[in-house]
Amino acid sequence: MNRSTSTSAIILSLRPLGENNSSVTLLTPESGIVYAVLYGGPKSRLRSLVSQWNSGKVWLYENPEKNQIKISDFEVANYHASFSQNLFKSYAASLAAELAIKTRCAGSTSQCFLLISGFLDGMELCDEQQSRLGLIRFLWRYLELLGIQPLTHVCSNCGRNILDSRFAPNAFSYYNSMENSFICPECTVSSGSGHSENMISIQFNAVQYLSALTVLTPFEARKLSIDEETYGQIRQFVFFLIENSIDQKLNSIETGMGIL
Repeated sequence: MNRSTSTSAIILSLRPLGENNSSVTLLTPESGIVYAVLYGGPKSRLRSLVSQWNSGKVWLYENPEKNQIKISDFEVANYHASFSQNLFKSYAASLAAELAIKTRCAGSTSQCFLLISGFLDGMELCDEQQSRLGLIRFLWRYLELLGIQPLTHVCSNCGRNILDSRFAPNAFSYYNSMENSFICPECTVSSGSGHSENMISIQFNAVQYLSALTVLTPFEARKLSIDEETYGQIRQFVFFLIENSIDQKLNSIETGMGIL
């Protein structure tokens, strides 16, 4: 068996291991989350390359006697240098990493790698305002990867198209957290379901935006814009969906409240 392998990887985190070594968490397209050891002190060439959020090609050596994987070399393709200079980008990247770890790449290592890699590379090319919308798009697509993205265009009560033009842009729909579905404004009023504790109100134009993200290509979705009020509502809603879906709080959201 070949103990040495190479693969694409993103450095998700590092923590000290002894005096001169580090424990490294990587995301790879084949194996998902990989825990490896980086040997070498501060002057080590590898230590300067294996830094958080760097991505590229990594060479790994598996030592079955020590039950350990060692990083032999790393060729950096993307440095994501702006993450260390922008607090939002740093927290957003941490949220993506935490999701991958806690959901075990949503059961699809290759798709998870592509999604996170595209998100990190996109943030590096964008300013903070653009990155905030990028986080919304990433989380919405991650919900699809998890298989729990709710249908936004069909009312679960009457079956009609929620995006029907007869609804005013400032009308409210409701999300049913028990059924993971939406109810159109008319059914919400007629059934009085808006008063249920399982219902979350969400403005109609916010539902429209999420629906557009579902059907548009990433290139087309990046052209969409929303106002601050709609963005704030969608952000809180998507955060709720993510934490509710994995049934646990995410440290990045909790500690980054007011930043994300």
